[in-house]
Amino acid sequence: MRVDSLSPRTWVLVGAAGWAIVVWGLALAGMGGRLGDSDADTAAQPLPDTKLPASTRPGVMEQYAEIRTRPLFSENRRHQPFTIDASGEEGQANTFDYTLTSVVISGGVQLAILKPAAEGAQPVRVKLGEAVETAPQWTLASLEPRAAVFRGPEGDRRLDLRVFNGVGGANPPPMNFAPQPAIVPDPTQPGQEVPGPQAAPVVPPPPPPPSGNVSTEVQLEAIRKRIEERRAQLRQQAAQEAQNAAPPGQTP
Repeated sequence: MRVDSLSPRTWVLVGAAGWAIVVWGLALAGMGGRLGDSDADTAAQPLPDTKLPASTRPGVMEQYAEIRTRPLFSENRRHQPFTIDASGEEGQANTFDYTLTSVVISGGVQLAILKPAAEGAQPVRVKLGEAVETAPQWTLASLEPRAAVFRGPEGDRRLDLRVFNGVGGANPPPMNFAPQPAIVPDPTQPGQEVPGPQAAPVVPPPPPPPSGNVSTEVQLEAIRKRIEERRAQLRQQAAQEAQNAAPPGQTP
């Protein structure tokens, strides 16, 4: 093999091999044999002792009794009286005075509608897992068809759905049981039809009983009286119609 035909990569490998042979020969000759010797001044120093001196150690608790009588964080080193106002913002934020008025559970929508106890306050909608807008410390933890559980600083609180108990609200206006005048068609007027004698009168259904504090007996008596008056009006109307339908000179 000719030397001029060697590639540069081959020359690099030959140089590295030659350098390794030189270093190996120097190591056999004793190169670096005295590196382990060191002077006394260059030796590693021992770590300092971390044990506190006896004079700086904390003493017994009786030494610090004056701290209780003279507070460090007071300007005059005297105890200052203080009070906690429960009506402040923090106290109001922790209160939870609401009424559960509605529960919506439909598909992926689950929310509760609350009515605050304050007069004139607007209802609040809360989705499952979210906090109440007007009381951020309370979160809707679980929802049932007729109840909701809220979780807050005071623990879990369950609100049942409000139902109407019949107390409160305005009574409907009383019904007028005065007899109504019978309307008799006039055969002399055009455009009015006179039913024949075979027309059967239609008795309207009795009116609903009046609301309020009226007893059941009074309501029933009023209904009977109203039906009797209406029947009398129908009989009078039928007699008048039969009289008007009879030929002149004949008495029905």
